[in-house]
Amino acid sequence: MSPKPDPPSGQSSWPPPRGQRLSFKVNDSLKEGILKEVRAGLVWRDFFLEDGRVVPEHKVVGCPESLSWRDPDTVSAEERRSWERRMVTMAEAGIDPHDREHELWADLTQYLAYTYLRFKKVKTIPRDAA
Repeated sequence: MSPKPDPPSGQSSWPPPRGQRLSFKVNDSLKEGILKEVRAGLVWRDFFLEDGRVVPEHKVVGCPESLSWRDPDTVSAEERRSWERRMVTMAEAGIDPHDREHELWADLTQYLAYTYLRFKKVKTIPRDAA
């Protein structure tokens, strides 16, 4: 992962305040948007922009390098079920999962990362120890 640039001048805290213009990475290009809301997710925070796009925190230019993802053990069963219900509702509404800047894609990637991290923690017994 390449180092992230310093926060924009005048920005003293993270996350940026509502109404702040953000730059974020999409593939090899930079895009911009105005921050509407920051929401905690199953693994990272998502930045909701005024135009409806959703950007994961780690894609925002100026995101602190020391940013850590949420431990999957801190996600309650009710929070996980709520997340799953929301994804089902969006799927039933016919939202296109190919739109990578939509809330459905944000929820899908959060859930996938959460599931991966949850099962990654499971340790197997080495064959020699059995």
